[in-house]
Amino acid sequence: MKKIINEFKTSGGKHCITNALKQVFEYYNYPLTEEMIFGIGSGLSFVYINLSTSPMVSGRTKPFDFEKKLAERLHIKIKCNSSSTYQTAFDKTLKLLDDDKPVLVYADMPYLDYLNLDEDSHFGGHAVVIWGYDHETEKFYISDRDNSDYAIRTPNGPISQDYHLVDYKQVELARNSNHRPFPANNKYLDIQFNEYTQVSPHIILSAIQETCDTMLNAPAQLLGVNGIHKFSKEILKWSKFDEEKIKMAGITNYFMIHADGGTGGGIFRRMYGDFLIQASSIVQSEEMKELGITYIAISEKWDRVADFMWKLSETADIQLLQQMSNMIKDIHAEKTAVLTSLQHIEL
Repeated sequence: MKKIINEFKTSGGKHCITNALKQVFEYYNYPLTEEMIFGIGSGLSFVYINLSTSPMVSGRTKPFDFEKKLAERLHIKIKCNSSSTYQTAFDKTLKLLDDDKPVLVYADMPYLDYLNLDEDSHFGGHAVVIWGYDHETEKFYISDRDNSDYAIRTPNGPISQDYHLVDYKQVELARNSNHRPFPANNKYLDIQFNEYTQVSPHIILSAIQETCDTMLNAPAQLLGVNGIHKFSKEILKWSKFDEEKIKMAGITNYFMIHADGGTGGGIFRRMYGDFLIQASSIVQSEEMKELGITYIAISEKWDRVADFMWKLSETADIQLLQQMSNMIKDIHAEKTAVLTSLQHIEL
């Protein structure tokens, strides 16, 4: 037996969850850009995480915190379901597909062979859309971030396929994984649009106010603009790492900042800048548009930090740490000023 949802259109994108949601929204005739989805869900954040294997930064809110906010603001239902056994998840997926409902699932990335990742680089918060199956070949039809007109970088080179045919066994390993961080645990999203509310100036300003508040008034020194300042100091301590750890820190944070890691560029700051520009026409605020342009300029500075991280991963040159520290200090000052201006915009 074979089932494909022919009306589902695959498309490439900048960030896994926003791209997956964009495709599902489009399928149900509620089109929104990735940037608008990201901004309305107050997806922008910052945290410095001091893990034993490698310190790392993250520029977005926790998986599913963002989805909850998006659902609240648009008055839709996004329920994160999971199954204790993969067979239950498998059967539910087939049922949804048979009912012409594409399934947004979470998967542990190294088990998806087309991503060409190291077997130990576990991340179960990766979102893809399953939109068909073929029992004869035992393969699922999966849409990821790449597309024929949108290449993404993998360790073995770029990939740009409209969809991937993935063995049932691979999908089982990816979905059933309990590896940290963010174990996949057979999670999938059930999205209902019955009470969908069109994007309004009030929705946009509410989302922006929350982002400004969480960034400017973070409850811990490792979060928000405090975290960026902390990062500028902590990175100098990396000089004490052995060569292997400092190279790992370089490559890890390159992918956490650069567009190659699915951030859209500049640790999600470019996406947020584009959101502000798009939102400015709804709010009718020229100031918001200008701040969006400034945000994109800040994202370009983050990209330069990412370039240094790549060099660090290749050379382990600790002289790069001071240069990055100085750049991050500048970013902290600029970002604080932009957020302060942004939180005062009103209708």
